[in-house]
Amino acid sequence: MLKTNIPFFDKKIGGIPENKKVVFMVAPEIDPSLIGLHFAKVGLDNGYRIMYVVNNKLPDAVRKKAKALGWATEHFEKEGSFILVDAYCGYSGIDSKEKFVTNPYDTDETREKLSQLSSAKTVVIFDSISSFIDMHGNGVEEVLNLIGYLREAIVIGLFSLWTYQPEYVGKINEFFEGVFEIKPSKKLFYVRESLYIKKVTWTNNAGFEIPVRILIPGGLRVYIPKIVVTGAYHAGKTTFLHAVADEAISVDRMGTTVALDYGKLDYRGFYIEFFGTPGQPQFDPLVETIAREAMGLILIVDSSDVKTFERAKILFEKCGGYNLPSVIAANKQDLKEALPPPSVQEKLSLPSKIPVIGCSAKTKNNLTLVIDVLLDIILFGGIRIENG
Repeated sequence: MLKTNIPFFDKKIGGIPENKKVVFMVAPEIDPSLIGLHFAKVGLDNGYRIMYVVNNKLPDAVRKKAKALGWATEHFEKEGSFILVDAYCGYSGIDSKEKFVTNPYDTDETREKLSQLSSAKTVVIFDSISSFIDMHGNGVEEVLNLIGYLREAIVIGLFSLWTYQPEYVGKINEFFEGVFEIKPSKKLFYVRESLYIKKVTWTNNAGFEIPVRILIPGGLRVYIPKIVVTGAYHAGKTTFLHAVADEAISVDRMGTTVALDYGKLDYRGFYIEFFGTPGQPQFDPLVETIAREAMGLILIVDSSDVKTFERAKILFEKCGGYNLPSVIAANKQDLKEALPPPSVQEKLSLPSKIPVIGCSAKTKNNLTLVIDVLLDIILFGGIRIENG
């Protein structure tokens, strides 16, 4: 099973099983090779041999794109775990400098060459099914027959959603055992791209939309565009956000947040954006504005100061916490006077289903646990991930 490093994808459909053939249909404005190289690196990290068939650009362009994503192919090529097959130079009429070359117009030669290189525990990535179709005119059957011949390998095909005859698209949908689309979201207006799970023959979990983002460097990530971090004045919101985020900024005056904190985090297959609210009552109208369209909420509570709990509850309500996936971070557990999480939960009188996690933004203890628990509620509790 090839795990994809797309958390919701792996959780719902288990990854891509051995011998399965899947296609990613990509909107024209998205470079499909970035998707292919994401899966190439994930496959290499999981002990697979990668055979990357490039037929719409020079092979060196693939190497450059891999470097832009943060990894280099050369080491893997040298050890034989990454095989770059040049099916482009023969199409463009130029001499190839590559070790592995095939004539894209000769399907028999290409099939023989790929069969020799392919084996079990191999992932074959076709950089552009679209270009194969264009090369062969009415060649959708030829490329599908070619892919079908690779019986032992996992095959990942990349297909740009240009204007093709509906019968071509229909044949591709019918042939592949997994069909996924990456294109602008129709339901989540604040998300630029979504991954649509359209067809999966090895599980019943199809028909889902996952917000995604392609990071350079990085690769394909599940995108969480807004998690709100709120809490009373001096609860530790800014310290928390700066401790967990890769990059963070604060709009403050004399050390006190007067507008918002903002941070972003590339974490375990997720790309998350955090928005922290001010805690003083005079900024409450701004709090409600910041909380709009949030996908999750972290309520920071100063567990050493019970007097702040009522204010924390007010902010929880203003941020729509009852209708959002929420986690309570019982902060300042490094202080001896801090209440334990069960006592914090009791005194807050918030719904018992909302997890309370003891942590310390100062020492960074349990901060990733707070994020992990919230992500689990957001993605695997069915909130905001739409069933189509």
